Amino acid sequence: MLQKKVSFKHYLEYALFAAFLVISNYSPAWSLRAEVNTLIFFFKKGSWKHARLIKRNLAAAFPETTPDFRRDLQNRIYDHFGRLFVEITRIFARRQPQAILARSHILHPEFIEQALQKKRGLLIFSAHFGNWEWLPLILHTQFKKDIYSVARPMDNPLIENKVRNFREAMGSKVIYKKNSLRNILTRLANNEIVCLLIDQNAVPREGVFVDFFGQKASAITTVAQLYLKKNIPVLPVFLHYEGQKIVLEVQPEIDFSRSGNEHADLVALTQRMTGLIEAQIKRFPEQWLWFHNRWKTKPEGETHESP
Repeated sequence: MLQKKVSFKHYLEYALFAAFLVISNYSPAWSLRAEVNTLIFFFKKGSWKHARLIKRNLAAAFPETTPDFRRDLQNRIYDHFGRLFVEITRIFARRQPQAILARSHILHPEFIEQALQKKRGLLIFSAHFGNWEWLPLILHTQFKKDIYSVARPMDNPLIENKVRNFREAMGSKVIYKKNSLRNILTRLANNEIVCLLIDQNAVPREGVFVDFFGQKASAITTVAQLYLKKNIPVLPVFLHYEGQKIVLEVQPEIDFSRSGNEHADLVALTQRMTGLIEAQIKRFPEQWLWFHNRWKTKPEGETHESP
């Protein structure tokens, strides 16, 4: 990956990031709620754009609900991600993955074992849900295999280096998204596990339009294409919180019957996977990343509404 030029802004952001890690490393357990409340305050007041985006997304996804319901849900979203961010930074600063593993439970790990027995590699798809950062940690610990995660590098290269080192310490090997296909195929050929998050907006050249909460959304097709072209086993895996308990749920392997029309099959399979993500969000709506402009890319002829 080409290194970005480091600017003064990058150094300033990194200094704030490092200071927050120091605070997280030495803060006592009783200060957790105060730290969460502080983050919630900045989430709400620090970016009117994101607050407006969440409000608009919830109205679009749950049009049949009342404003009071959506307002309460928005508060629960802020609370979840405040807790999530504090949890990540504490583990990041203290390098104590056991604190997460002790609270974690895997449902149906046998689905992964069965898929790996086919010796064709394994594609896991998931979403920015619960706390997706713990997926590689829990899977790596359970199966004693590195998990190759496809990701886009962060805008700040100083923070990116720290985050990458942390992720790799947690059992994740990062594959950067740009020109990643050859690397993905190599890992799959070695019967490795590759994990992709496929719930975010895709630019037109990389996606197809599917239904998501009753609206057309441009969805990433990488997993569907590899399934259809290479016959790679594909599993949906989602991580959610039940109070303090962390549950990693492995769902049955995708079984899709081809029609013979390549494009139609690509759309239908992408729709099925998007439907599984939507179903998971409906179970625990406060745990999905509503801060993202999921419906940004519009079908041709439709206008885009800015946040």
